[in-house]
Formats: sequence, structure tokens, C-alpha cells
Amino acid sequence: MAGGLSPRRFGHLGLGLALAFGGASFLTQAAAQTDERLYTVMNPTGIAPPIERRAMAPRPESLDGKTIYLVDVTFNGGDLFLMEMEKWMEANMPEVNAIYRVKRGAYSRDDPELWREIQSVDGLMVMAIGH
Repeated sequence: MAGGLSPRRFGHLGLGLALAFGGASFLTQAAAQTDERLYTVMNPTGIAPPIERRAMAPRPESLDGKTIYLVDVTFNGGDLFLMEMEKWMEANMPEVNAIYRVKRGAYSRDDPELWREIQSVDGLMVMAIGH
């Protein structure tokens, strides 16, 4: 045949397709004849729930006199980036109090102590999440 395609060369592909598309009924009949149980296999990935949309937090008119927490969630390199931000803010925004903190636990875990600290000074937060 032209191009090197021949039934002999792709015979296994045809058998595989036949089993994939027609094999289900064959296997069901075979299981029924041998009194074996059939199992339903479910896709474990599931369907994500709908996302609740929320408005962004109100932005201050000025950062003068504000405390900004630079929060690291320990994503690779996030600490280096935030520490550089802290140095830059100290040099270029002396009216802002920049504080670097590492969040306890994984990204999705709560850190109530840190949130209380930020709220106690009416602070703002930049969180380095990554990606």
C-alpha cells in the first residue's frame, strides 16, 4: 500500500479499537455467564464547586503612616522577593512601616496569630503566593 500503511502493520491497532469500542458488551456478557460481579469505576477528579465572587478590599487613599505586612507562604524564592521589597520600601517609602513575616503552615492553612497581629495595627498585607 502507498505510504507503508498495511492492514498487517496496523492489525493490533484494529483489534485494540474493536475491544475499546465493542469490548464493553462482550465483557458484560462474559461476566454475566460466569456470575462475576461488575464494578462501576468513577472518575476521582470530580467537579469543582462554583466559585463565590467577592468584591476586592477597599484601597487606602495613601500608604503614609500605614504598616504593610509582606507575608511569605514559603513558596520557592518568595522570601527573597519579599525581603527585597522590604528593603526597597525602607529606602523609597520611609513613611511606610514594612514588616516581613512568614505565615505558619501551608498556603491554605489558617494562621490566626498572624491575622490578629495585622488587624491589631490596622495593617495592610502583600502575600507572595507564587506561580
